[in-house]
Amino acid sequence: MKVYFEKQYILLLLPILLMFFWYTGRNLNINKTKKKILLLIRSLLIMVLIFSLSGLNLVWKAKDTSTIFLVDSSDSVASGKEKAEEFIKSSIRNKDVDDSIGIMSFGQNALVENFSSKKVSFSGIQTEPISSYTNIENAMVNALLNMDEKNKKRIVIITDEKENQGKSSKLISTLKEQKVDLKVYKIGDNKKKDVAIHKVEVPEQVRVSEEFSVIVNIKSNINTSCNVNFFSDNAKKGESKVNIVKGDNRFVFKDKADEGGFKTYKVVIEPETDEELRNNEASAFTNVKDKAKVLLIQDDEKDAAEIINILKASNVDFNVVRVGAEPSEIKTLSKYKSIITCNVSSENLSSGFLNSLNTYVRDLGGGLIAVGGDNSFALGGYAKTPLEDVLPVYMDMRGKKEIPPISMMLIIDRSGSMSGEKMELAKEAAARTSEFLRDKDEIGVIAFDDAQYWVVKRQNVKDRKAIREAIGTIRSGGGTSILPALYEGYNSLKNSKAEIKHVILLTDGQAEREGYDTLIRDFKNKNITVSTVAVGSDSDRVLLENIAKGAKGRFYYTDNLSSIPRIFAKETFMASRTYLNNKRFTPVVQSSHAILSGVYENGLPQLLGYIGATPKKTSKVILKTPEDDPILTVWQYGLGKAVAWNSDMNGKWSKEYISWDKNLKLWQNLLNWSIENYNSESLQLNTNVEGQKGIIEVQGENLNSSSVLEAQIIAPSMKSKKVKLYPKEINKFSGEFTLDETGVYMVKVKEIKDGQIVNSTMGGISADYSPEYRIDEGQSSLKDLVKGVGGKYITSPKEVFQGKIDDVYTRRELSNLFIALGIILFLLDIAIRKLELPYEKIQNKIKTTLAGAKLLRNKNKIKQNKMDKSSIVDNKNSITKEKEDFIEVPNETVLDKNDIIIEHEQKALQNKTLENKTSEENTSLNTSELLKIKKHKNKF
Repeated sequence: MKVYFEKQYILLLLPILLMFFWYTGRNLNINKTKKKILLLIRSLLIMVLIFSLSGLNLVWKAKDTSTIFLVDSSDSVASGKEKAEEFIKSSIRNKDVDDSIGIMSFGQNALVENFSSKKVSFSGIQTEPISSYTNIENAMVNALLNMDEKNKKRIVIITDEKENQGKSSKLISTLKEQKVDLKVYKIGDNKKKDVAIHKVEVPEQVRVSEEFSVIVNIKSNINTSCNVNFFSDNAKKGESKVNIVKGDNRFVFKDKADEGGFKTYKVVIEPETDEELRNNEASAFTNVKDKAKVLLIQDDEKDAAEIINILKASNVDFNVVRVGAEPSEIKTLSKYKSIITCNVSSENLSSGFLNSLNTYVRDLGGGLIAVGGDNSFALGGYAKTPLEDVLPVYMDMRGKKEIPPISMMLIIDRSGSMSGEKMELAKEAAARTSEFLRDKDEIGVIAFDDAQYWVVKRQNVKDRKAIREAIGTIRSGGGTSILPALYEGYNSLKNSKAEIKHVILLTDGQAEREGYDTLIRDFKNKNITVSTVAVGSDSDRVLLENIAKGAKGRFYYTDNLSSIPRIFAKETFMASRTYLNNKRFTPVVQSSHAILSGVYENGLPQLLGYIGATPKKTSKVILKTPEDDPILTVWQYGLGKAVAWNSDMNGKWSKEYISWDKNLKLWQNLLNWSIENYNSESLQLNTNVEGQKGIIEVQGENLNSSSVLEAQIIAPSMKSKKVKLYPKEINKFSGEFTLDETGVYMVKVKEIKDGQIVNSTMGGISADYSPEYRIDEGQSSLKDLVKGVGGKYITSPKEVFQGKIDDVYTRRELSNLFIALGIILFLLDIAIRKLELPYEKIQNKIKTTLAGAKLLRNKNKIKQNKMDKSSIVDNKNSITKEKEDFIEVPNETVLDKNDIIIEHEQKALQNKTLENKTSEENTSLNTSELLKIKKHKNKF
């Protein structure tokens, strides 16, 4: 173990600071003992801080080795799983006792099979990582994280080297720094018989009526025959049977751009022999340039006739479709710059169209113009649909125009003739009515056959889920008796405190013909209105029409069952008698706008009616009624624009506008505003695919670091997401997103300035199958990694643990320890300075203790000397006695050697005793002299 300083030069401060503190500390005007303690603590504090700043580390050499096996479990190497497992088992038998073994499997991600341990038990690969990609870089990062940093490191990769995500060569410096021993065992050379579409190529942009080529590149490792199917916007355009040869095959299809917009292509192959089916489909896209085209959706030809005349007079290219036949896919809708709906009900629009409408306007920049009538807006069931989301008005009346509380009673025929689709649509209509009502409104539901049954007792519309579930329990069966059910509804409604009370009666059969007059009179007296719905030719239309007329309601007859929910929705709003407004008025100009340019200088004609609505907060009302209800309202919705015209254009309310000489100019302005977009040649969009990432790059001469760019991504499944673009280079922005679906992604990029869109451009990204299933192996960087770190390709389990691994030194930084110690010393310094301790008593106590210890040592020395003297005398007597016992010596005989030694020892002892005695006398003398001096001082 060694000590290592990261910043040795900081140690030079140690003697300088110590000298400074000791020099300045001499002038402290405090008790000497306190001064010494403070100087000692501060010296220690300085030393601790200097050691901390210098990066003091303990360093020792690693003894054990951690080995991680990384097993490629991607689809391209699935056939080599057993071989990989056997290789690991054989390798483990050759490991040293102190070696730790860990096992991980990887594909796109990496999972731990066995945590690193000296005792490893491995039976086979059990984990299942995402197998559609191979990411060796990510696997090695995870392996390093699972290794003990105190050990030597070895990574063994078992793979086919088909790296298609990440870049393992990025880790060269990391592996070198950590001295990792890298070995690669290659498996998975057994190739499947495979035919794959390598690429589909089309021009990025073409013009309408232009003929162009669609090039299909097919790779194969066998010779076989194959069917090639060619699709354009999901419609099959052609099929060919071709012979495929080993290697590259190129086929060309011809197509013509009949209409503008974003166009997608897909090619699907069906080889006679093929063992990998996941690479048999590929896509491409092109942008067909064309002049603006408009889609007109009508329910009744009379409602759209005047708009069609305006489009023809404006030389606008347009298509007219009946409601229900409108395009339902976003790719088809993208061919149109704007969509006009003419007095259509949402109930008749396809769900595909409604679901695509948000994306079409908000994300692709399309326009929407909704022309009113008695089947539109609130009366057309637009509430709580994508139409209400996109349009600049709410369908219900809010604020000052808010409708008072409503009590709605639904009386539904549940007789045997109402079984099947009739019953289901009636229940759906009743359930949807609860959705259009507010929490403060009331709803009640009565079902009847021969008798009446409460399905939902009259209550506030708060628990819509419970109401819907109760309505769903209605079952058909029995005869038809209307009158008792109407009486039950009347008796409940007459007790309601709601200002508006309304009944909707639905039946498809015949019932009692008499007894209604008194009940109808009661309805009128209590201001309860009744509307009736006759379903099918077997219904008693005369009776139901008379009930509705007598109770000041509306009568509906339908043999189209799908219209039942729409009728209920319309009645829910009509009940308040405020949405449908039949009255003459002159529109008031509320906001100046480009749509009115050259239109209203000489005044505006009168309108004879409109549908009530409420403008949204960020919308702009251009024309309104004298009562402040909106007539012409516009706003920008995402990238697109939407317009609400709350009157009609069929002449019922707008006959003076149809004959007005400025009407054409008004609608031309309105149409031009809705289709105006920001597509600009100044923005260049480039897209490409890297692994599972879609890369977006936008270049523009006017772009700078302060520009704000955002990309709207529309996936093949029509899911939408936003991606913010960031500056990459001068005049260039970039961003990326995950390609989690196969097919064509539409990309719309917009430039925003001061909250407004000032520029946009559109393109796409084609995301085909994972490169894991490509026939060509691609460019793996694993070989570069092995070469860069001095690794090795191995062919047998014995080679795994062969070769010397460079020594790895582990170190532990002690800075935190010294910082903690420094804090303790600092607090101790403060305590000593602030606390008034009896330092003089402590000092005297210390001196007394030291003097007593010294005296005790002197006494012990004297005692020891006496013991030594006694021992010598005893020895002498013992020796003398022994000599006397065995030898007789005359007086004049010379002493022998032993006698001389004894005599010498005696003299030495006598001298030592004399010295001790003199020392004691001197000590006594000194003490007496001190006492005399003290007495002398006391005299003065």
